[in-house]
Amino acid sequence: MSQDPSGSSRPSPSIMIPESPGSPNLLYPPSPDNQDIPPPAQDSETNTQQANEDSNDSSTTNYHAPVWRRGQDLDDNSSSAQPQSSTNDDSNASTAIQSTNEESTSLMSFPEAHVREAESLIEEPPAKIRKVSSPNKSVELDGETCPICLDSWGNTGDHRLVALKCGHLFGSSCVERWLKAQSTKERACPTCKSKAHMRDIRHIYARRLVAADTSQITALQKQIDILQSEKTRTELELQKSRIGHRACMLQLDVLRSSLFKSQVTKEQPVRKSWRFALEKNLEICKDGGCRVLTYNCRTYELYVSQKSTNYLFPGYGIRKVSCVDYKLGQFVHLHPKPIRDITYSQPRDLLLSVGLDSTARIVERGIPSITVQCGFPLWSCSWDHMRSNEFYVGGVGGVIHQYDVRNSSNYIQRLSNPSDVSPVVSLCSTEYGLLSCQLNSCWLWVANMRQWEPRALPIEGPFMSLCYDNESHRALISCRPGTNGERSRLTLCKLKPSVPSGEVLFDVEQSFNGSARSSLMSRATWVRAPGASWIAAHSESESTLFLHGLDGARTMSLPAAEPALDVCSVQLNGDTLVSALSESRLRLYKAVPTTS
Repeated sequence: MSQDPSGSSRPSPSIMIPESPGSPNLLYPPSPDNQDIPPPAQDSETNTQQANEDSNDSSTTNYHAPVWRRGQDLDDNSSSAQPQSSTNDDSNASTAIQSTNEESTSLMSFPEAHVREAESLIEEPPAKIRKVSSPNKSVELDGETCPICLDSWGNTGDHRLVALKCGHLFGSSCVERWLKAQSTKERACPTCKSKAHMRDIRHIYARRLVAADTSQITALQKQIDILQSEKTRTELELQKSRIGHRACMLQLDVLRSSLFKSQVTKEQPVRKSWRFALEKNLEICKDGGCRVLTYNCRTYELYVSQKSTNYLFPGYGIRKVSCVDYKLGQFVHLHPKPIRDITYSQPRDLLLSVGLDSTARIVERGIPSITVQCGFPLWSCSWDHMRSNEFYVGGVGGVIHQYDVRNSSNYIQRLSNPSDVSPVVSLCSTEYGLLSCQLNSCWLWVANMRQWEPRALPIEGPFMSLCYDNESHRALISCRPGTNGERSRLTLCKLKPSVPSGEVLFDVEQSFNGSARSSLMSRATWVRAPGASWIAAHSESESTLFLHGLDGARTMSLPAAEPALDVCSVQLNGDTLVSALSESRLRLYKAVPTTS
């Protein structure tokens, strides 16, 4: 190696110059004295990549690693100033290529003066690299969709992968439907139109099949069905809860009102002194024919029996009378002969009437709905206290029939007492049995395993009427005047069960004297007001309606020019009304509290 002319012993760093194929070495141009260093052979260690050549590939790309050459050593003591042999040059080039990565790192640590000097000498553009063509992503993979329905097929089920003899793939259900839609001679493949038949369908198990997971779809469908059923059940439970909540709110309102009334009652003393004033005097029928009446607590109406005023439709029916404005309402024609008794069923909202034409009529919402042929003239009727579908009718011969509104063609029971064949004038159903009043006797019919047994009441007759109070369990019996000049009697009898024997005991509590004569069979009833109760009965000899006080209440008398055939008590918005019916008129008396 020769010495540096300047005499400096410091060696200068060598600079690696990138050399691309086909580009000249501008920093150190070839000279006649120096030969070009041949490029090294391409192998796996030269970082040279070349794509495999294939006729189907659209293009190939060659990646060439740059060849780094060392610059001439600037040191005079180095031997790089002398020409080197081709063999040394080849070995140096090979060594430079193998240590490309290491020396490229050392290049970054060169002094800036030498780097700037190298950059000023040459600025070579980077080697051009051809882009690699990628496959078209829009091309669908084989075996993804059915060409008929354009939907994914599955590995199981109706839409599984099948093929025809021509080799085209379809969904099983689609190709079957396609072939069945054509005639046998015209059946062909949907893709190539070659002849095909149903027997040509073959199941295919493709290697690259993109199959829909039908099991997951089935599981999700089942889950949807379960959720739908749970939703329906929840909606039903919600509806039931709303109905129950509404019922609870109504019950709460009732309890609040009752609590308020009880508090008001405790704060204010109970007024036990009352008087009755005539509120209204209505003419029902000029020709007469009125006989009995009853009260509908739902519509606040009185039902009054009367004779028909239409000569085209003679007979008898009921007239509705409003207790709110005291106006006459609708007339309903029921019987061709006089009506002897009517009664109202609050649970069923039905009106029952009986007449001397041997029929019983049931009126529902103002329209006659059921007619029962009993075969004998009827005098009395009553709804069953325990079973709202059953009722009783009594008539001539002391016969009582029990019917059911659901099957009224035949009676359930027939009750009769051979010892008394007088007509049954009154019937009252109680929790102890059926009370019946005939002209000559009173009985309590007790049901024992559907077998009725009569028990006589310890009261002497003759009798006119009987009524029963479910709250106090007391019966009111009206007796005719005796032959020895006695006045009519009103007997108050309490019914109570006997614990040891289980029989019903009758205790006579009070007795009141009535009219001296009784040419008409008038009925008595119970009347109640806050803190007081009475028995209302008409006295024919005094032409007065008496209110006999009970439990310390004062007895009162109300003038009545016409004899009252029937009396009924009405409770309306806290007010107490007493209605007295004669043959043609209806008188309404209202209870008014007094200070004394």
